[in-house]
Amino acid sequence: MRQPKERLSLAQIWLVSILGLAEFARGALIVSLLPAFVTGPLGAPITIVGWALSSHYFLDTVFRGPSGWLVDRIGPPRVLTIGVAIEILALIGAMNTRSAGWVIVFVSLLGVGTATHWPAVVTGTNRLTAPERRASVMGLVFAAWLTGSGLGPVLINFLLNGRDRVAFLVLIMADIAAFAMTIIVYDPRLYHIHETGHRVHHWFKTLKPFRAVLPGMFVQNMTLGVMLPILQPFVSRVLHFSHWQFAELLIGSGAFTVVLLVPMGRITDRFGLKVPLVTGFFLAGVSLTAVGVVRHFWPLIVAGGFLGLSYAMILPSWNAFLAGMIPKEIEGWLWGVFMTVEGMGMAIGPIIGARLFGFRIWAPFMVSAAILLLMGCFYVIYPLGKSVKT
Repeated sequence: MRQPKERLSLAQIWLVSILGLAEFARGALIVSLLPAFVTGPLGAPITIVGWALSSHYFLDTVFRGPSGWLVDRIGPPRVLTIGVAIEILALIGAMNTRSAGWVIVFVSLLGVGTATHWPAVVTGTNRLTAPERRASVMGLVFAAWLTGSGLGPVLINFLLNGRDRVAFLVLIMADIAAFAMTIIVYDPRLYHIHETGHRVHHWFKTLKPFRAVLPGMFVQNMTLGVMLPILQPFVSRVLHFSHWQFAELLIGSGAFTVVLLVPMGRITDRFGLKVPLVTGFFLAGVSLTAVGVVRHFWPLIVAGGFLGLSYAMILPSWNAFLAGMIPKEIEGWLWGVFMTVEGMGMAIGPIIGARLFGFRIWAPFMVSAAILLLMGCFYVIYPLGKSVKT
């Protein structure tokens, strides 16, 4: 009796694959291909990359709420079809332009397409998943995201240095494959449309039950943003590690997270949300503190491994917790709002991180660690079990 429950449906596999392929293309472009293309064939300054990425993430954040609203109206697969089609057009435009201004436009347009990923995929997989398996499937979704967005920048590096057009074609083909999957995927539950007015004055009322957790969504993602601008200078100027050592640190902790996401999701489904979530926050705070004060390579590898473990504990349990609170008739809209709030935290984090790093090199790590420890203390008290059942 247990085996059928653990088997993923074909529709779930398609949704997770769409996310992995689309994030592969996005990650490869923004991390590796775009800087090489702009400063190489285009001969434009690196500031163009900065403007393009800022515009991309801004539109990605702004359009997540509307994408979630659209999911409730036309279903996750159709929203993904529209989003991936926009991404394909944006990549074709960026590949063929020789104007720095148009590169900014096309990379920004890509953000409109990628804004559909999370509201559609998370809503779709939740519709197809029994409540007792939510954390396991969430772990798989995050594993697909991390694998795709991590492999993209690494693999596309082999196609740079004069083969930028080939690299663009690889990304376009990945998105075309994802587009085909959005048409193939089918399950009647994915196309069930909830009859709801979605009037503006009702939108804010739907957020009232989440007023205690919305600030947490913002600050816990802000801690990730705080780390983004300071990791590379911290590793090179303070630790004096080589680029290869830096890559080993990132790949090691990232791979550890990916490998543990699904097992941690299963543990969460079996034993409940509170222990993995609270332990994950405390472990993340302690690990970040260690990263900020340790100065030797192998101890940092260990600290990075524990940091990866902490996020493997947090991500499935946190998103399963939210999934249990969300009313089915407005699930797409609320996922879009939640991801907008999280995106705002990620957007503001780098500004704070850069300021803190200029004040004291250890300050970003300590501030982020303190926030995560406070989050752990908050969820010790907060009634997670009760919230999930409502």
